[in-house]
Amino acid sequence: MARLGYTGLIITEPKETFVSIGMLDNLEKIIDHQACQSLNIPIIRRETGGGTVLLSSEQVFYQLILPKSLVPFKVIDAYVKLSKPVIRTYNRLGLDAEYRPINDILVKGKKISGQASADIEKCFVFVGNILIDFDTALMSKVFKLPDETLRIAIKEALDENITWLKRHITRLITFEEISSVLIDEFSKELPFEGFSEVPKEALELADKLKKELTSEECLFEDTGRKHEVIKIREGVFVKNILCNGKKGSLLIEDGIIRKVWGPFEYLLGFEYQKEKLLNSFSPELVDCLTK
Repeated sequence: MARLGYTGLIITEPKETFVSIGMLDNLEKIIDHQACQSLNIPIIRRETGGGTVLLSSEQVFYQLILPKSLVPFKVIDAYVKLSKPVIRTYNRLGLDAEYRPINDILVKGKKISGQASADIEKCFVFVGNILIDFDTALMSKVFKLPDETLRIAIKEALDENITWLKRHITRLITFEEISSVLIDEFSKELPFEGFSEVPKEALELADKLKKELTSEECLFEDTGRKHEVIKIREGVFVKNILCNGKKGSLLIEDGIIRKVWGPFEYLLGFEYQKEKLLNSFSPELVDCLTK
């Protein structure tokens, strides 16, 4: 849409499950490509930033395509402005939500929406999702890990830091209800002009871009990103370790080691920073923990 000069709000729900990697993600470092193939989960590289996400039905996506004149110049200010309608949407659904810079919206300290943006042609594109339901077990299977026994750490970290509407609301929540509220709330912030179908030329361009963004050349491009940790949500990461024959994982929250899997319990509570760790542990161990 942005490439063709169209602006507006698109709300959609995936019909199938697939993995979406960020614009700068290095697929071979972060995704188990063979596992995705065996699970019949296709992979696409999107044109916006952010990390790897698992898309499926029961996720509602909002896609804003805006003239740059309608968006604050600073990216953080744009996120603050455009997150407000989403937070109000959660409020109307009965949940207290808060914005966690730069990409996330949280409910009770857990991520319930992830957002990303990009400058495409003359537009600022802002995308995000509302999780009605989410399969953390399946998500944990798509990551590339140095050892299969470490996958339990990813699953537990996702369970403890990601949430969705069905965890909090017992009544039926539909795509139609969420899209209606999103439209209403975004309309309070932005000057939309009615409704229309997605133009045929935009659908044709989307098909062309899909072929490009799912091609091996695009997916396996070496972006240079090392992926030393797996991002769970803003401020929360999992670091997998193979050190002197011992394997384990660390949950790092706001720079502090909050949880440990494997024989590294003595690291609990330490700041995950090489210089700080060197005050308490040998250089050999610290190099192993932080490489």
